[in-house]
Amino acid sequence: MLLCQPAELLGTAWVLLAGLLVLLPPALGAVHRAVAVGSSVLLPGLDNTHSDSMCWEFLNGTGPHPILQHEGGTHTPAIHAPYAGRAVFHPSNGSLLLEDVQQSDSGTYRVTVSSGDRRSLEIQLEVLQPVSRPQLRTSSLLARATGQVVCEVAEGRVDTITWKKDGQPLLPDRVPQLSSSRSVLYLRPAKKSDCGSYSCNASNGISWQETSLEVTIEGLSHRLKHTLRIAVIAVVFAAVSAWGLIIPVCQSEKLRIRGELWRWLSSYTCGLVCIACILDGTAGILWMWEEGPSVVVILPEITLSYLTVVTFLVATTVIFQPTDFSHLKCKKAQRTMGYAAPGAVVAVVLSSTFLIKSIYHRHVEEGCTEFMDVTILVCSAAAVSALPLLAIGLC
Repeated sequence: MLLCQPAELLGTAWVLLAGLLVLLPPALGAVHRAVAVGSSVLLPGLDNTHSDSMCWEFLNGTGPHPILQHEGGTHTPAIHAPYAGRAVFHPSNGSLLLEDVQQSDSGTYRVTVSSGDRRSLEIQLEVLQPVSRPQLRTSSLLARATGQVVCEVAEGRVDTITWKKDGQPLLPDRVPQLSSSRSVLYLRPAKKSDCGSYSCNASNGISWQETSLEVTIEGLSHRLKHTLRIAVIAVVFAAVSAWGLIIPVCQSEKLRIRGELWRWLSSYTCGLVCIACILDGTAGILWMWEEGPSVVVILPEITLSYLTVVTFLVATTVIFQPTDFSHLKCKKAQRTMGYAAPGAVVAVVLSSTFLIKSIYHRHVEEGCTEFMDVTILVCSAAAVSALPLLAIGLC
């Protein structure tokens, strides 16, 4: 008896295994097709023109549903309802054309060929509604506050939603997808670097749509905008008051305003300065409310409070008791009353200018929108405050 060597046994095993692989029929992988609703799709066959029998079936949860049966040769295939009229069979290669497919046609299709050996092929068909154009929207975005940009798709099944900023993809962790058709980009907090062009791309197996939106960040809150308006009006009132103080000094002796006109001019000028001090003080309080207390603002606030009281007393005294000025014997009191209005004008101009400049820097550093236009506000405030001076001058 001859004993085989180990090497010979190993070689014999490989030969037998190769023979078995040749005898086994090749495995056919599943084919996937994705098409749009209402279109036509060609399902591939097994390319067996000499088969004795070929059968197409639709598989779903309730079991196989026959589509057609072809017995081979020149026989006309029997097409079952509801595929009659929209299924076209090609005997040359066994393929099946389905027309006007709907979402209910999604599922697994199986073609089986019997010609000595039985072979079958399964095709996964997915009928999709094309995605509609995404809608990008955002509310007013404010620096230092949380904001969001929302992308929504109204129609069609959405597989993926991707975002880009200025053409560069955004990281997925920045854009959570709350549902299959809605994705939200959170800005926590919003800052100037978030300004730019954002695009949202929604896609599925058959279509994609993209929408872009220019996103801007507002650098000033509503409170700071009110602060800016108040500070601008205060500067205008102070400037007009300065003209009311300069005009009598610059006039010649013959044209100098005297008597009742002087009394009304002095009273109006001091009253306007008093209002400017109140407005400037209010703007400073609003600024500290937004930005926090600051010595640079608190010290002018104390000065403005003092000047508000003094100018108010001067204005009321000139109107109701003008003779009291002649009875002032204290030179210090006379100097205080005389320099109160000019000093208040200087204080308001300096304090308001500082606030306006600080607000502008805040806007430039944290926002990307246009700075608030105050031209109409300046003209309106100047016209309203200058009309009484003009009337007194014409008299």
